[in-house]
Amino acid sequence: LHSFPLHPSQMDIVKRNPAKEEWWMGSAPTGPFIYTPFSKGEPSDGNKQELTWIVGEPVQVLVELANPCAFDLTVDSIYLSVHSGNFNAFPTSVCLAPNSAKTISLSGVPTSVGPLTVPGCIVHCFGVITEHLFKDVENLLLGATQGLVLSDPFRSCGSSKFRKILTPNISVLPPLPLLGSHVVGGGDAAMLYEGEIRDVSINIANAGTVPVEEAHISFSGRNQDSILSVAREILKSALPLKPGAEVTIPVTIKAWQLSLLDSDNVINRNTSGSSGRISKEGSSPLLIIHYA
Repeated sequence: LHSFPLHPSQMDIVKRNPAKEEWWMGSAPTGPFIYTPFSKGEPSDGNKQELTWIVGEPVQVLVELANPCAFDLTVDSIYLSVHSGNFNAFPTSVCLAPNSAKTISLSGVPTSVGPLTVPGCIVHCFGVITEHLFKDVENLLLGATQGLVLSDPFRSCGSSKFRKILTPNISVLPPLPLLGSHVVGGGDAAMLYEGEIRDVSINIANAGTVPVEEAHISFSGRNQDSILSVAREILKSALPLKPGAEVTIPVTIKAWQLSLLDSDNVINRNTSGSSGRISKEGSSPLLIIHYA
């Protein structure tokens, strides 16, 4: 087992407090991730980690394979092993060169609500079907580090040093709406000069399978006063936003005045060769939409 990578839509999940009317307040980004599906406030215990998957949304698990043999090894089929019956695993084939290791992505789709565990993967090779359990491999590699096992097939194939991966408890939630957004025209990026005011249109579409019944716009980050207006009423009037439906929201922004701390010095590509400043990444405000 290499890791459980998080899709951006998984990182956006927040638990709503029914007793709190403005449940989205206080959910603004605080770290390198916008939101995290791992439970908050729990002790630092690997057994306490929880991962949230959504019915109907594809997920992936990264698995590392090693071929310590002196010949090419073709795996006819490999896919995640899930005993709970609420997961469709997608098989894939892979060819490993002699004495090599490779990290591959194994994917699938949760099919029903409930707990889910991924103890290992099913491998079809040499006409034999085998369930490879991550725990057994972990014990083998741990024994190699302690000198109890003669060789570590992953280390002998040039893989990185063994690290213990904490397998999270996975819970599958009912289908959720999934909003996608992009700036209309301009390829999601625009250059503004200090003090310039510009109208921007943001297109929001529901790419999920259930309607968006409520949506709330909030701001986070620096220079929030540069957002002069947001047409919240247009978003509100479009609700419920059914699957496949979309709405365009006008936003008026004003470029703030750059300080030396907020900018990097750059050279303008013009004939005069004069120097200028451009805002650093992280100095822009964030427009956030919480929806349910």
